[in-house]
Amino acid sequence: MCSLLLAAMVSCEKEQKEWSKLYGYTQDDLVGQYSYSQSPGAFASLVENENAHLCSDAVVSIAATSEQNITFGLSCPDHNFQRSFSGKPSLMSNAFLISMGSEWVGLKRYALSATVLKNAQNDIRLEGFVSENHYERFYNADEERYDTVLSNSVNYYFDVIKN
Repeated sequence: MCSLLLAAMVSCEKEQKEWSKLYGYTQDDLVGQYSYSQSPGAFASLVENENAHLCSDAVVSIAATSEQNITFGLSCPDHNFQRSFSGKPSLMSNAFLISMGSEWVGLKRYALSATVLKNAQNDIRLEGFVSENHYERFYNADEERYDTVLSNSVNYYFDVIKN
């Protein structure tokens, strides 16, 4: 039993050491086609349920649209989900994250969050999710206006490596 636990710990440590956050990634690092990483640690801490879908069949496509902007497309065929984002990939001070949002689609908004990773062989891996955020509108009689409130989120998780 102890040797099994030790083997799992060593495997986990090796996985963590093999991939590290890619600070200051460039557009050239990102642009390309991605498919499931098949990493032993993929989705390790996640449990699939009605609000969390694990997309082991995810396909990501990233294309440059200008000097600083990209189009990020995610397809999860098993969950009949597709979404694209356009714009600057990082709007945050964390230079290893891709963070993009969408315009309103009815009472829904979508958000992308992905960690950019790199290994010693210069492979690029993306771990992240797209949130499908559902909102409801309520009339606030005290303030005589409508409020828009988040009612539910569904996350589509992916773990992909650049082909």
